[in-house]
Amino acid sequence: MRVRRHVPGAERREPSWPAQPADPILDSASGGGGRWWVRGALIVLATFGVGYAIATVWLSPVPFFSSDHAAPRLLDLPVAEAEARLAELGFRGRAGAARSHPTIAAGRVAWQDPPSGMVLAPNAVIAYAPSSGRASIPVPDVIGFNRLHAERVLAAAGLRTGSVDTVTADPDPDVVVATRPAPGTARDPGGTVDLMVSGRPRPGPVPIPALQVAPLGTGAPRP
Repeated sequence: MRVRRHVPGAERREPSWPAQPADPILDSASGGGGRWWVRGALIVLATFGVGYAIATVWLSPVPFFSSDHAAPRLLDLPVAEAEARLAELGFRGRAGAARSHPTIAAGRVAWQDPPSGMVLAPNAVIAYAPSSGRASIPVPDVIGFNRLHAERVLAAAGLRTGSVDTVTADPDPDVVVATRPAPGTARDPGGTVDLMVSGRPRPGPVPIPALQVAPLGTGAPRP
């Protein structure tokens, strides 16, 4: 039979392995979980902000603090308003020769360079050209054409067929003999051109029947 001897001063020792970390979920019951979640959220937000700032600086061609501006859109603005807009943004305007435009009215900007949206340094020059209105179209020469062919030629040139008058003329019927206005006259796009086409040929000279002249009489009595 074995007897355990009791040694004075001896104490029971607990195992020396490291203690397990506190469970956040269990810790929340004691009031420390709220602080842990706030601290984690702040770390995530700070990491996102630093990453976003680095990506913006790396990818953006424009510095954060710059006096550069994007070129404004001048198209279809009156010339005076376009000049005021450029001066307001610190740019200089340079007007060029007027040019025709199918839709922009005369006196408004029809072209600019550089285009709108391009970032420019202060005091940069932006060239522009005012519109002179729609370009005129010369009336094509369709004299001698069949009427249907002449109408197609006018439509292809951007003009419309106006009134069609039939006149007496030498060519075959339904052939254009004249236009109003005359060929080569400038017309606005979509303007009308009147046609004069042949109807029936001109009457020819009326034949005069030959006169039979009786021989002069000899004075002898007729039988």
